[in-house]
Amino acid sequence: MLHLPLWSVYLVSLHYHHRLSGETFTPADLLVMTCLSLVASGSYYINQVYDYDSDRINGKLGFLLNGLVREQGLWSLFLVLSVVSVGLAVFLSWSTALIMVALFVLGFFYSAPPFRLKDRPAWGLLINAVGIGFIVPLAVMPDLNVHNIGLLGWDSPLFFLFSVGSIYILTTLPDREGDRAVGKRTLAVVLPGALVAALSLVLMMLSAWVAYYSGHRLLLYLSLMSTIIILPVLPARSDRFTLFAAKFPVLLLTLLAGYLFWSYLLFVVAIVIGTRIYYRRRFAVVYPKLA
Repeated sequence: MLHLPLWSVYLVSLHYHHRLSGETFTPADLLVMTCLSLVASGSYYINQVYDYDSDRINGKLGFLLNGLVREQGLWSLFLVLSVVSVGLAVFLSWSTALIMVALFVLGFFYSAPPFRLKDRPAWGLLINAVGIGFIVPLAVMPDLNVHNIGLLGWDSPLFFLFSVGSIYILTTLPDREGDRAVGKRTLAVVLPGALVAALSLVLMMLSAWVAYYSGHRLLLYLSLMSTIIILPVLPARSDRFTLFAAKFPVLLLTLLAGYLFWSYLLFVVAIVIGTRIYYRRRFAVVYPKLA
């Protein structure tokens, strides 16, 4: 399920890029998505290694926490999948390979010491917003240059940068107690909850402004609906509702990507059903869920 934001951001960016170029979805695009998934998987693996203590306190369901894998295995998967991602990307273009290298480096700096950027308030926000919200949309273009780096225009990558940043901020709120207990300094740890929610709201409103300025109504509607959902988080103290507010924009973006690429919607439905069945039978939990 952690791949849905990645895939959906890529596909929505791809739609608008293809609308300008006149191209259609190609096997090369599928290969790019595969490379993105591989390098992202590696980042998720080492993130489990260094979130072990806080995940235990926050009651997360981690494969490392449950003794299903070992730390050495997660490190091996991180390295192998990252190398394979970059290696496959070389067959597409050197610029695509550089994007995968950039995501690999960011993933390492995000979790591993001495950097551990995920545990620092500003850096954690920046890495998430730039990695998924800015670099991933750039992967829709096989060749980067000053004439096409803006996708829909120089302002458009900012839409995902702001919206992804907004969602990331919300995800820090339910984890604040466990993060504080192990010495992490996320935004939710160093700032009052209402201020963190307000910052998330501002970023989502900025994404709406970018969509309006760019003339993309579907993206505008997505941000406006997400803004409405985030508003109640300001006075509320419910982690359950905060999680819903963080997941709802991802759901909307996934539905938008499915509307633009109907085969993707069928794929997501199959993935959700399969994941539900697996986690119910394997761990006796309901996953995924909106709240």
